[in-house]
Amino acid sequence: MIAMSSVKPGDVVLVYIDDSRKFVVKVTPGKILGTDKGFIKHEDLIGRLYGESVVTSQGVKALLLHPLRHDYSSTVRRITQIIYPKDASLMIYYSGLKPGGIAGEAGVGSGVLTLSLAEIVGENGLVYGFDVNEKALENARVHLEIHGLSSRVRLIKHDVREPLGVTGLDAFFLDMPDPWNALDSVYQAVKPAGTVLAYVPTVNQVEKTVLSMERHGGFADIHAYETLLREYSVEEGATRPHTLMVGHTGFIVFARKIVVS
Repeated sequence: MIAMSSVKPGDVVLVYIDDSRKFVVKVTPGKILGTDKGFIKHEDLIGRLYGESVVTSQGVKALLLHPLRHDYSSTVRRITQIIYPKDASLMIYYSGLKPGGIAGEAGVGSGVLTLSLAEIVGENGLVYGFDVNEKALENARVHLEIHGLSSRVRLIKHDVREPLGVTGLDAFFLDMPDPWNALDSVYQAVKPAGTVLAYVPTVNQVEKTVLSMERHGGFADIHAYETLLREYSVEEGATRPHTLMVGHTGFIVFARKIVVS
């Protein structure tokens, strides 16, 4: 018989009212989740089974679910443009990152990718998050604490265009306007055959990043990608693509570090 898990104090729970109202909360007795559909006392979540529902003070049903990686993008406070799940998933897949791995990221931005990387590397892995913006770093700290992932991430205020002081990284993720200016420092930080992935919004940046990697000489297997995702509206006899879709969000540049003789 499959054991049913229930919500306990300290658990991180996705409270789902509808697609526009998703809330990731760390269950803390005495706290209240406030929404425009009414409030929910954290105490009312404790002991409930995951998959069950509670009702808000206005009588609106809310489901209790385990938060998944793609839920982070809709629940974190955005202070910069985020890397969408469709892009982040491909980047992480191509990076080869796995439990116990060590990764670098710059910049941290709103921290959505940071959360996903922290989950991927697991309890025995580590993520170095670099950013020059203290506000971004503090925002990431808050969300890492909510999700119970703080111990897996070291947030550092530093410009990655300068030497990083770390080596042996399995992968490095660049989300900054000029990743080509960070190639020297990233090259020194990543281990041989490690992966480097850059996320940029325009084709001009793609071109400059790829050409800079080629001229550098320390990178090979260089590719540029774009991902598109379209959801379908399913109704009996009227299934069709949604009128709106998440089209272009950014380009991904992939490369592997090689040893320069």
